[in-house]
Amino acid sequence: MVQKSSGIKKWKWLVSILLISCILITSSAIYLNYRWKPVLTSRIKNAVETSTNGLYSIDFENIRTNMVTGRISVENIVFLPDTSIFDKMSADSLAPRHLYKVEVNELILKRVHPWKIYFNGILEMGSVVIDKPKLEIIFTNSKRNKATVKPDVRTAWQRLAPYLRSLKVKDITFQDADFQYVDKSESPARITNLRGLTIKVSDLLIDSLSQYDKSRLYHTKDIYAELNSYRSVTADSNYTIQIGQLTASTGEGYARIKDFKLVPRYGEMEFSQRFKTQTDRYSVSVADMELKDVDYRMLNSQRRLLASRLRLDKANISIFLNRAMPDSLRDRGNNFPQISLQRFKLEGLIDTLFLQDSRVNYSEYNPDSRRKGTVIFSKINGNIRNITNDSASLAKNSRSEADLTALLMDRGRFNVNMKFDLVSPQAAFSFKGNIGQMDADMFNAAIRPLSLIEVKSGSLSKMDFSGEGSIKGVKGLVACYYNNLKIALLEKSENSTWLRRRGIASIFANVLIIESENPSPGKPVRKVNYNYIRPDHSSFFNMIWKGLSSALLGSIGFDAETQREIKARLRKMEIERFNKEQRRDEREKRKVKRKINRRDRNK
Repeated sequence: MVQKSSGIKKWKWLVSILLISCILITSSAIYLNYRWKPVLTSRIKNAVETSTNGLYSIDFENIRTNMVTGRISVENIVFLPDTSIFDKMSADSLAPRHLYKVEVNELILKRVHPWKIYFNGILEMGSVVIDKPKLEIIFTNSKRNKATVKPDVRTAWQRLAPYLRSLKVKDITFQDADFQYVDKSESPARITNLRGLTIKVSDLLIDSLSQYDKSRLYHTKDIYAELNSYRSVTADSNYTIQIGQLTASTGEGYARIKDFKLVPRYGEMEFSQRFKTQTDRYSVSVADMELKDVDYRMLNSQRRLLASRLRLDKANISIFLNRAMPDSLRDRGNNFPQISLQRFKLEGLIDTLFLQDSRVNYSEYNPDSRRKGTVIFSKINGNIRNITNDSASLAKNSRSEADLTALLMDRGRFNVNMKFDLVSPQAAFSFKGNIGQMDADMFNAAIRPLSLIEVKSGSLSKMDFSGEGSIKGVKGLVACYYNNLKIALLEKSENSTWLRRRGIASIFANVLIIESENPSPGKPVRKVNYNYIRPDHSSFFNMIWKGLSSALLGSIGFDAETQREIKARLRKMEIERFNKEQRRDEREKRKVKRKINRRDRNK
């Protein structure tokens, strides 16, 4: 009994000690929480205001702390810029280019070390998850060309030091964020909205050692962004933009888009009829595109896009133009590659663009044939070097060069080298290349509807071409090697949409005009010079196609002058045939009349 009584007493003492300890810990936690909350609130607000020179302030309705678990929850956070401070900084040419606004319903911090904050001024925490925040970034394009007021060159840590010795957060995740980017450099401001955006911030650190670490952007090792299943309509409502997935990382320096599509909202003819004049219709899809070695620090501070390479996999581009519509009054020379690049608002340099297994279709509707002709380049591979509109980069190298291979009309091997003068006001360029062996009738998809000519037979051995041009036009030299060429001239049927062969004209062309071989037996290869003067409504690709196609026709002896001669002869033949038929009809009428007269006399 004595032993039993002694054991009970020990358990009572143990329970009592535990209860007293719990009461003391709880009481201490309550007291410290009571004392801690205003201290933490004050330090957070002062730290934000001081570290941003008063430009930003943070406000929240309630902050709850748990000293035991290290859990802090904050409700209804609003992080806003002070517009009066920003205006003053703008007047002094010290304002940043970007302003930020953040709204969060509730923020929960776990594994915070309050003792380090209170006694050592060190704020550390583990993972932070922020659900459905609202983020807004405003680009103001503030100029910083003068220094009427001496700028504050202190680092963020030097501004934060009176309140905290260091700030460290392992991971911060913004889930399902509503992101809005407002570009006020344009009028009206351009607004981009992204919903369902995920942003992960890794290793946020502000202390005496990291303050000069240039590998960190916004004091972080990495900011990762991800957007899935994005869809929007362009400002003119003619296209839909679709993105399967967008990912970007400041730490690894890349930006990647999968399954990008620019989809016209209307069919080819319907699209063209929505405009008063001829307007190109584009359809674009890219399976995978990626920018590598992006300088996000430069992009953020100076809005300059610098990257080592851009890779495009399976980029398919289709361009359609309806020639039945009136010519545009707008000069399409403004859409030449160099001029379009110069107009791009974001200055930048991409060292090399790599194209892999891509395709370009250029189509025109010809009202004379009531058909669409298409030039096809498939299996495009190669690279374009020095793509830039950056003034500093252009001072070092103002030439961009492309080396591309493809299959022309899905058959003939096509190789081309192009050089672009990026500072030429006339968008000067030059090119040279060749086409490998293919059946000549493969060109029918293009020349049949556009030129009303059909290749009946023939084989192309090779074609060498070169040229130079600008917005004024294109000129150059073509040498086309072929044999056994036969063509048919076409005309549209009056009573149907079919094209029919002009029998006599085709025979006339093949027998008397067309050169069926090049080189002809015992003769050197015929080389044809071309010089195409670009009309204002002609685009870059259209101009080059018109120049080369005129040389091709000239190579077979069917140049513009010969075509005019054929048309003149055919008109003469038609007139003679018409007159012959009229004379025959007159003879028949006279015969009938004589028969009637003889019959009347015999009565």
